[in-house]
Amino acid sequence: MIAATLTGLGERAHLLRPDIGLDTHVADIVGLLHHQDLNDITLVGHSYGGTVITAVAEKAPDRIRRVAYLDAAVPRDGESNNDVIGPERAAALRSAADPDGDGWRVPPAASVGDGLPDTLRYWVTARLTPHPLRPFGEPVSIRSQAAAALPRTFIRTSTQSVLYAALMERARKAGWSCRDLEGGHYPMFTEPRLVAAALAEVS
Repeated sequence: MIAATLTGLGERAHLLRPDIGLDTHVADIVGLLHHQDLNDITLVGHSYGGTVITAVAEKAPDRIRRVAYLDAAVPRDGESNNDVIGPERAAALRSAADPDGDGWRVPPAASVGDGLPDTLRYWVTARLTPHPLRPFGEPVSIRSQAAAALPRTFIRTSTQSVLYAALMERARKAGWSCRDLEGGHYPMFTEPRLVAAALAEVS
């Protein structure tokens, strides 16, 4: 398993800048697949990462066995991450970036550490970094027949969310494999073993 870090985030936070866009993050993953010669993989995206992996599948379908969305955005052709999450959530991202991020840096969500034991919450929150605003509003172009033929999975962990309920229903109608897990929107922290087992199963 490889946990990729997108430009400007995590240990690559020193690269954060206003012009980082969706294409930058797609190039991160496509480059990783090429330079590490990764093939027959399950490509997993969480939250905004669903928008990234949708675009990556268009660029490198021959290297991918399955695309898995973990409580993630699922854009259709011409949609951005903001289109998927809706105008209220998109406006909240923009307003968060205005006062605290010079209009382009979105601070980490305060809810990331909710429900975690104190030690783990401190560990997680100490490693959170701002996110560039620009890629949230950039659309995905879906054209590849090879990408369209890839098997897809939707794993919902925000089981009370209207947004993820709608995305899961759309995935079911499209014939994807779907399942629910507990853990809230950040299950990699709250239920890591369940997430690992679910991803191993779909892979």
